[in-house]
Amino acid sequence: MNVLIVRTEGPTVPANTYNLPEIEIAKAMVRAGHQADVVLYGGFSDDRTELMPVDDTGVVVYDANLLGDDAYVKEGDVDGEDPDRFISVYYLSGLKAMGGCFFFSLRSMAVNYDYVMVRSYDRLTSWIYYTDRKFRDKVVIFHESYECGLNRGYARRSSIFESTLLKIRNAPYTTCFAVSDKAANRLRAKGFKNIYTVGYGLDTDTLDEIVETEESAAAQGTAGTEFGKALKKAGADREGSFYTFLFAGKLGPESNVKFALDVADKMLTTHEDTRFIFIGDGDKAYKSECMSRMRRWMNKGRITYASSVKMSELPSVYKMTDCVIHPDIYDPEGTVLYEALYFGVPVITGDTSAAGLLIENDRNGIVTEDMTLKTWTDAAERIYGDVNLRNRYKVALLDDKDKLKWDNVVGRMLKTWPGKDKIQK
Repeated sequence: MNVLIVRTEGPTVPANTYNLPEIEIAKAMVRAGHQADVVLYGGFSDDRTELMPVDDTGVVVYDANLLGDDAYVKEGDVDGEDPDRFISVYYLSGLKAMGGCFFFSLRSMAVNYDYVMVRSYDRLTSWIYYTDRKFRDKVVIFHESYECGLNRGYARRSSIFESTLLKIRNAPYTTCFAVSDKAANRLRAKGFKNIYTVGYGLDTDTLDEIVETEESAAAQGTAGTEFGKALKKAGADREGSFYTFLFAGKLGPESNVKFALDVADKMLTTHEDTRFIFIGDGDKAYKSECMSRMRRWMNKGRITYASSVKMSELPSVYKMTDCVIHPDIYDPEGTVLYEALYFGVPVITGDTSAAGLLIENDRNGIVTEDMTLKTWTDAAERIYGDVNLRNRYKVALLDDKDKLKWDNVVGRMLKTWPGKDKIQK
């Protein structure tokens, strides 16, 4: 079968953006024996096409100033197993509306595909296609979001959508692939019936390339980056004598940062040989509150803070991390969890994103039963104090590394794909 995967939201993003779901799903579809192409928002510019090798992270761009085969200009190396396998990435012109976008030429393109996958049920383009009589039987939805009560803008927009468009032309039997059980429950609450939890994935190809050119933590400390400067200020040369916890995410209430700081305060006060790394940025007022709490520990070199890190720094960040804490209330993608597992770092997490598909409590990490400080500090104490436990988790994480790939997500999709008995590879 051939599938057109539509990113139903702006802004314009490069096709080789790290871990872009639409691109990664398309590549995994091709590896599974099908054909898939991707539509991305192109703003008001003319429609254009890029070719992306399935087995590499490069992009082949069409240059109108050149002729014939020479018009396709390679950006990045194409050195995978089969460089002849490509997906087409279409940047289509359109308008942004209701938190999503509308494409002018999508319909004429979509009729040439067996199926159209749209992102989120509550985007304008998604609604147009899963309720259209000519398309609705060949539309599937990939949905990430779930309600957490903290994003008022999203809640208001969804409320307007659900009280108007969704009531007018709902298509309850459209097949929906949800990132997590929470996202699946949200879809059920809105009247959808055919819902399957498939999880999320990780762009391991990009991380593999980064690891091959990894810089040492010491080099990062003098590299002049924000994180490198923060490490130097905290005394990175003392790295080996500390047990290090990492929190990475948006500095906002949905990431439960203040709770993470409560855990940090407890562990830093109790154990002189612990330290924390906080990475993230957010709303100015909320960030200011977090920084005021971190500052005394930062002055002692016990907390290292950076608003962001470069992709090239990820191996160093996780190499100096002994445990990731992930107390997010709302994190539909869970990319930090996936990265931690990729680098073999144990995690402490709650019931968020697709954690249940990856982390088996007390086998390769800790999934807490509640969000109380005692539960989380007990978990942190346990993993901090038991070297045998940590080693056992790391062995399990090594065994589980292949589970992170998007191929597993697509495999779960294909098992429940509409008309799957008729699908031909």
